[in-house]
Amino acid sequence: MIREYFSEVEKKLEEIKWLIKKKNIELNLVSEEMGIIKGKIVFVNSNVLDFRELVSEEHVDYRFQFMNGNNRLIYRWDNAPHHKEIASFPFHLHAPEGVRECDKVSLIEVVDIIKALMTKRGGLNKKVLYERSPQKDRRD
Repeated sequence: MIREYFSEVEKKLEEIKWLIKKKNIELNLVSEEMGIIKGKIVFVNSNVLDFRELVSEEHVDYRFQFMNGNNRLIYRWDNAPHHKEIASFPFHLHAPEGVRECDKVSLIEVVDIIKALMTKRGGLNKKVLYERSPQKDRRD
């Protein structure tokens, strides 16, 4: 399972290599049942994805921080247990306007979202961004 997921990640990054300026990624096979992927991708528009994902059938732990070239937050997906008021707890999305509900995501899904954002003319493609994430703000 872990080796297959690592292979899928590598294929996904190969698919979008034309959007990547540079990348530094570590794939660490802890055991046949657990792996850790961490790294940083700098895109051609200077946006950055800094990430860490523990891959396991039993445990879920991730942080995907997407920032602009000035290190300002665009989005961060994580499952740190600090927003208990969110219905999707512990899974959530940090956006400039606040914290939102969000289904569990993987690196592959986040890369797909970023690709959609970067290739959409005229701004953010919110339909794709929230396709798996209900649009509920914690301040509602």
